[in-house]
Amino acid sequence: MVFRGWVPRGVALAASVLLLAGCSGGPATSPLSQADRVSIRTELLDARWQSVTDQYPEALRPRLSIAPTVPDHDWPAAVIVCLHRLGFVAVQSGGGVEYRNGRGKTPLEYAVALYTCEGSHPAESAVAARLGPRQSASLYGYYLNVVRPCLLLAGAPSPASPDRSAVESLAGLAGWNPYQVIWTSGVPASRLDYLERRCPPVPAWLDLGSG
Repeated sequence: MVFRGWVPRGVALAASVLLLAGCSGGPATSPLSQADRVSIRTELLDARWQSVTDQYPEALRPRLSIAPTVPDHDWPAAVIVCLHRLGFVAVQSGGGVEYRNGRGKTPLEYAVALYTCEGSHPAESAVAARLGPRQSASLYGYYLNVVRPCLLLAGAPSPASPDRSAVESLAGLAGWNPYQVIWTSGVPASRLDYLERRCPPVPAWLDLGSG
């Protein structure tokens, strides 16, 4: 979407909302239903818990509060903060997380803590990989029509999108993100925090814990 000339902020935001709703003419609906969220959340958590019980069949599964879906770039830091709060040591390494056991903690406690931190902070790519074609199109539309214009308006670099046909496959969608230049260019943390608050890289409807 390209706005030429001055457009009142309220009008621009309303237009974006209508676009993401599919321009159906009716009330805006989320691309993910509550049933969709439950299904994706259950699938992700069950897979992570299976990796725990494969080693520790006696493990007791904790109930988790699901945080908002995290951009892949920010996911290691979110998991590290969570592990630190639970008394474990972890450091960021090579774009991922290097986990280290905490003092006085058993391997079982560590496995459950890892499940807790990774499970309660869903990574965007893990959620996006379980979207249907229409939901993937909605995510692509959010990147293209909301995030990228917002970044450019804020004076931040943002790569042009691939051909529209790329939305037909998750591989094409996963290969492009309006934030990719920013995330790989060493932007100061304060600037990145400002941009991510002003131009949320993940739409609210992708959060698995929302209603």
